[in-house]
Amino acid sequence: MLHERIRATIDHHGMFRSGQTVLVAVSGGIDSVVLLDVLDHLASIYNISLHVAHLDHGLRRSSSTDAQFAARLAAERGFPISSSRLTPDSLSGLHRHGLEAAARESRYAFLERVASEIGADRIALGHTADDQAETIMHRLARGTGITGLCGIPPVRLPFIRPLLATTRAEIRTYARQRKLTWRADATNADTSFTRNRIRHRVLPQLEAINPKAIEAISRGSQHALEAEQVGLFLVSTLWDAVCLLEEKERLTFRRTVLLSYPPAVQKLLLREGVRRVRGHLTGIDHVHVEAIAQLLASSPSHGELSLPGLHIRRQYDELLLAQQAETPIEPWSVPIDLGSTELREPPITLDLEIVEGDRPLLNRSDRWTELADADCIAFPLELRSRRDGDRFTPLGMKTSVKVKDFLINEHVPYYDRRNLALLCDQEKLIWIVGVRLSDNVRVTHETRRYLSIRGREMQ
Repeated sequence: MLHERIRATIDHHGMFRSGQTVLVAVSGGIDSVVLLDVLDHLASIYNISLHVAHLDHGLRRSSSTDAQFAARLAAERGFPISSSRLTPDSLSGLHRHGLEAAARESRYAFLERVASEIGADRIALGHTADDQAETIMHRLARGTGITGLCGIPPVRLPFIRPLLATTRAEIRTYARQRKLTWRADATNADTSFTRNRIRHRVLPQLEAINPKAIEAISRGSQHALEAEQVGLFLVSTLWDAVCLLEEKERLTFRRTVLLSYPPAVQKLLLREGVRRVRGHLTGIDHVHVEAIAQLLASSPSHGELSLPGLHIRRQYDELLLAQQAETPIEPWSVPIDLGSTELREPPITLDLEIVEGDRPLLNRSDRWTELADADCIAFPLELRSRRDGDRFTPLGMKTSVKVKDFLINEHVPYYDRRNLALLCDQEKLIWIVGVRLSDNVRVTHETRRYLSIRGREMQ
């Protein structure tokens, strides 16, 4: 008995709880009519209340008749009904992905709005096993991944699909046995729609190979769902080891840790990283995740990549994912006087003081504190951004080097190099802020006047 089959689906997925109100989407087609009939039969068993919803998209001449049919059906069974009508113009702003997608978007929004208004806990939709197979075949043709193969979820609250394990052939048999009436939608035969071509051309060919192809594809979606659950468990288990830092709209992976996993696991983790940064995976395909994986494994010490709504950059042992690329820093320069100077960009504060007499104590573990020979400095000072060709003599060395080469040798991350500030006098660079003092201004036993430099990053 079909009632028992559908009840098994409901129980397996925990679709209802006693006392809930269920909004039933009724288009007037055979699937939705059978859905209402079955839920009407099961309502007392589950102690649920039913409320009918119908949306007239206004796309067909007969759509007003469908609305009248749905209203009459609800009245005959004693159910309240909420209905609405759209015009083609109201769908025009949603045509980004075609008329089918626009109609679906408007229908889901309507159902959620009605559910909120009447206090419905669940929204029941009439998708069947055939709809599941059509969806999966459509996604396969577009090159979907494991998530796409999971197909239509039986439950994604507030939406539930009690008929998802039931074939359209079983629906037709049940409707005839129950002597139900329904409305036929002529557009379902229009093969200019992709889904209809799959329904009328592709699936019949598969059923010629295997009469139970629909059920087989549905079972495959269940296997895909189980595989995805395994992947989610694996990701949650490895996440803390591979994720160095996670903030709003950005995160950083430990590259060497990520590379220690098999490629398939790397891509699972990268995909999850993309989802967390963007908030969703819409517009992200296998080719995008593959591109990130190639950047991860590439030999240069740094690189970057832009994807839909995402910017990725690699620097040494870090892989950073962010929603937007950082804005390039324009060249800048500001005069620096003795005392305290506060900068907004970069966000640092410098305190400069001339000290005479005994040598001030210096905390060598603090990269923001330095001591220089004031008599070796040509005042006044300036703080500026890096320039092409900048050179200096690092403390402890006797020859000058290019600042760029020095930073590379010191393994300063590529993208941090662009943001460094340089403290300069009228003749030379005296300090790469927070990195290294110049040997030209080093303190010796002959130093009598000291320039005490104390900096800090501002939050």
